[in-house]
Amino acid sequence: MTPRRRDLLRAAAAGGALTALAACARIPTRSPIAVEPLPDGAQPGAPYVRALPPPEDAAPEAVVAGFVQAGVGPANDYAVAREYLTDEQRKEWRPAAGVVMYSGSEELLVESSGPSEVTVTVQAVATLAANGVRTQMVGPTARAFTFTLAQVEEQWRISSCPDGIFLSEAAFETLYEAARLYFLDPRSIHLVPDHRWFPVQRAASAVLEALAEGPAPFLNGAVHSAVPRSARLAETSVSTSGDGTTHVIVPEQVDALNAAQRTLALSQIEASLRSLPSLPDVRLVVDGADVTGVADDAPQRPVPGHRPIGAGARGVISLADVSAGEQAQQVVPDLADIAVSSPMIEAGGALATALSDDGSTVLIASTDGSAPLREAASGGSFALPCADGAGYVWTAARSGTGVLLALAGSGAADDVTVDAAWLAGRDVASLRIASDDTRLLVLSSDASGARLDLCAVRRTEDGVPQAITEPTPVRTAITEVRDASWYDEAAVIVLGTDPAHGGQRARIVDFCATRDALPDLRDGTTRITGSVVADAIWATAGDALLRSEGETWMRVDLQARDPSFY
Repeated sequence: MTPRRRDLLRAAAAGGALTALAACARIPTRSPIAVEPLPDGAQPGAPYVRALPPPEDAAPEAVVAGFVQAGVGPANDYAVAREYLTDEQRKEWRPAAGVVMYSGSEELLVESSGPSEVTVTVQAVATLAANGVRTQMVGPTARAFTFTLAQVEEQWRISSCPDGIFLSEAAFETLYEAARLYFLDPRSIHLVPDHRWFPVQRAASAVLEALAEGPAPFLNGAVHSAVPRSARLAETSVSTSGDGTTHVIVPEQVDALNAAQRTLALSQIEASLRSLPSLPDVRLVVDGADVTGVADDAPQRPVPGHRPIGAGARGVISLADVSAGEQAQQVVPDLADIAVSSPMIEAGGALATALSDDGSTVLIASTDGSAPLREAASGGSFALPCADGAGYVWTAARSGTGVLLALAGSGAADDVTVDAAWLAGRDVASLRIASDDTRLLVLSSDASGARLDLCAVRRTEDGVPQAITEPTPVRTAITEVRDASWYDEAAVIVLGTDPAHGGQRARIVDFCATRDALPDLRDGTTRITGSVVADAIWATAGDALLRSEGETWMRVDLQARDPSFY
C-alpha cells in the first residue's frame, strides 16, 4: 500500500467490532450496538460496548481508524484504545479530556497525510468538554485531526494523538446520559440547574465531582454552592442495593458544615443525583442514617409555570376556563380597564407586567396589590418584558443599546440598568426569565438573522440585579426564530421557520439536545407558549387563540391573544 493512498472508512454506529482491516475497507455506519453489564465495579446497569484491539500487521490508516472506534470501550481506563498507542503515548493520552461526536450517516475519512502521519476528518455534530458541558454544532461540520505513528516491534502504533475520544451519535447516546447539576441562586431560595452529560458507567461519581468543581461558565457569578470545593467527592462511596436504591455516603466535609449550609449542600447533592435517569432512587447516608430530604426549609427546584393567561380585549385574563367567554377572570385588577399586550406574571403569582397595546410603554402591576400600577418605561419600542420573583421586570429598548432594564415593582427609585454589551446593535425581541429567577432567555436579531441566547443574572444576596453573564447560544434547528419561552427547567418552546421546507415550525428544544416537533402551525402564528406541568401548548394566529394537547390545534372561543404561563 502506497503511503499516499486515500481510504474512506465508515465509522461504526457504536464503533463496535473491528476485524482485520484492509486499507480500503468500509465499516458500516449502522452496526448494531451490543449492550451488556459493564465489569470492573462500574455503576450497575451501565451499558458496555466491546472495543477490539489492533489487528495484526494493520496499516497505519487501519490503526488510526481502530483507535478512533475504540473510544467506545471505557473499561479499565480505555485499556483497549491504549493498545493502539506507543508506550509513551499511553501515559500521556487523556481520554477524559472530552468527546467529539460525529454523524454516523457521513463518511469518516482516514488518509495518509505524510510520512508516518494520518489525518482523520469527521463530520462533527457536537463536542463535550471534560466537565460535561455539551456544545451542539449548527449542523455537521468537517473537523480534521492528525495522528503520528511509529513502528513498535514491526507493528504500527500511534505516537501522537489528540486528547479525548471520538463517538458516533448512536454510541454517545448509549454510553452517556444527561444530568443536571444544581447550584443555588444568590438568595439560596432556588436550585438552579446546570445541564451536563456524563458517562453512564460512572455517572453518579461524575456528577458529584462536577458539583464540587462548580458551575458552567454561563452561570459563573450568578449562582453559588454550599458544597465545599475541598470536598473529596471523587472518593465518595456510591453503592447500589438489591432493590436498585443507590446509597451515597455523604462526605465528611459536607457533614461537618453548620446546619444551614449542610442543608443547602445536601439539597444540591440529592437533586443532582436524582436527575440521572439511571438512578431510580437515591439515599444520602450519614453514619448509617438516611438523611435524604429531611429538611423542610431546604431550597427547591421551582415549579414551571402552569396557569395560562392572555391579553383580553381589556386587561389580563385567565385562560384556565375556556368556556368563560367575555366573563373570563381578570387576574391583574389594576390592568382590567387597559388594552395591553404580551402580559407576564412571575412564577410566584404576584408581580405582573405587560406592554401597552402599541408596545410603547412597559406597565408594572400586581395580582394582589403588592406593587402599584405604574408606567415603568415609555416613549419607545420595547422588548417583550418578563417579571421575576425577586421583584423586577426585565425589558430593553428594541433598538439594541447594549443595556437591559430591571424595573422594580417597588418603584422607580429601585430601577436598575444592566450592561449587556453583546446586545449592542441587535434588535432585542423578548426576554424570558426562568422560574429560578436566574437563567434568562434573550431573543435578538441583526442583519445576519435571529439568535436565541441563554445567560444568567448576577444579583446581590437581596436579589438586586448587578450584571448578566456572557451568553451561550441555544441551538434550535429552526431559523428566523420569532418567539421563545420556557417550557420547563430543561427545555424551551421555540417558534420560527423550518429550514427544510421554509414554512412555520414550532419545537420544544431540550438543553440536552433532544428536539420535539409540535403540530403543524396555522399561517400567521405569531406567539407560542407551553408548559410541561399543564401539558398544553397555546398559540396566537391572527385573531385566533389556539390550544393543543397533542397532534392538533383547537380554536378557543375567547377574545384573547399573547398567551403565557405563570
